Amino acid sequence: MAGLSSGDYVTQQIRALAEAVRREGAGGVGTRSFQLAEHLAAEGGVHRGDILTATATLLAMTAWCDGAADAALRFAELAGEHEEESRELVTHLLCLEIGVDQGWLPQEQAEALLEYARRARRGDLATRVRAIAGTRGGRHRRED
Repeated sequence: MAGLSSGDYVTQQIRALAEAVRREGAGGVGTRSFQLAEHLAAEGGVHRGDILTATATLLAMTAWCDGAADAALRFAELAGEHEEESRELVTHLLCLEIGVDQGWLPQEQAEALLEYARRARRGDLATRVRAIAGTRGGRHRRED
């Protein structure tokens, strides 16, 4: 891939994975998505269990949103086959992304995320949680 930095290449692979998940969620078996996830694990420095768990979870969510309950169940079962640490990470990341989308986090989720970030030594997650939770005297809800 002449002319691309490794960061650009990994970014392209992540985008390709996201597109594959969108296409394969409802009826497919996720073949392309899982191939791209494996590639990211090998080339992009992403933990294999984490990326495969995240891919299976996103495929399950896509299938569910597309009304394909059987496919959603298959993908959810695949996500459950990986290490507990990978499942925990994906759960926390989903909560965090929902918080980003909504603009706030319930206090219980914010505290769980901060505890996970501390245990996992993930300062990047702690920073994102604090940015969403804001500095409003410890409140974790947006003003309505």
